[in-house]
Amino acid sequence: MTGEERRDPLASRPPRTARPADDRAESEERPPGLLRRRKLLGRGFLVAMALLLTINVAAAVRERGGEVAAATFGMVTDGLRRVVQALPGASEVRVYRAGPVRWLANRVLGPVRIGLQVGHLDAGSQPDELAALRYSTGGHHAGLDEVSVNVAIVDALAARLRGRGAVVDVLPATVPPRYRADLVISVHLDSNPDTARSGYKSAHFWPARNPREPQLKLMIDRAVLKATRMSDDDANVSGNMFEYYAFNDRRFEHAVDRGTPALLVELGYLSNPADRRVLETPDTLATALEDGIVKYLISMGRVPAKW
Repeated sequence: MTGEERRDPLASRPPRTARPADDRAESEERPPGLLRRRKLLGRGFLVAMALLLTINVAAAVRERGGEVAAATFGMVTDGLRRVVQALPGASEVRVYRAGPVRWLANRVLGPVRIGLQVGHLDAGSQPDELAALRYSTGGHHAGLDEVSVNVAIVDALAARLRGRGAVVDVLPATVPPRYRADLVISVHLDSNPDTARSGYKSAHFWPARNPREPQLKLMIDRAVLKATRMSDDDANVSGNMFEYYAFNDRRFEHAVDRGTPALLVELGYLSNPADRRVLETPDTLATALEDGIVKYLISMGRVPAKW
């Protein structure tokens, strides 16, 4: 056989396009359509981010009435401030929620609704499940009844909150079944044979029914103790306060809904001369409670900082 007759046995086959081994492996591992789905997902993410930014800017412009640049800058600085305050060691307890989410949630929820229960009011009208409390008419001392002071404090507080645009429900001793609101405050006073006993105390149901109740207690306690200069009577919080019937949704139908943060406050002793002087000026206590409520709502992102 001559040199011209020698041929490569593979020469007659059609040529192949060379392709790196890595590309072949990647092609074999990818399911059909994966690349297209990734592109669609990426585009969808960008559209969602653009939409959230647009909503946030629109909300800022609407609320602050002004210039887009200033509103956007304000949102950025406010976000940084919230992040710094959320770091370990910050002096305030805050719940951070992104601006667009907060804006949307607040508009879905509508106006702020607050329930104010007047302790022992119309106790005789309690339903059958709470019949044992029909004779629980509150404390009395030296001609002053607890219920009358509770009414005066709640009326003053309700007027203040309504002036801010909140919807306020003034509730008697009987709470509507599974009552819902942004928060509930049950207003009570103390009385004791020991006239030296004095001070303020509060309690939410134990264990807390939702994570917002400890925050509500913190804000209310700070405001009342600061405004009244009363002593802290926390050592005398009773089991009845921890298991207050109006918050005991596991046992009673006429109780505040589990998702609504609720706090019982004992605003002082009718039997103590110093406490009594504070109790005889209900607007002082109403102002303190209002301050605590507003700070709680701000910390939850439910209302703007200048509400």
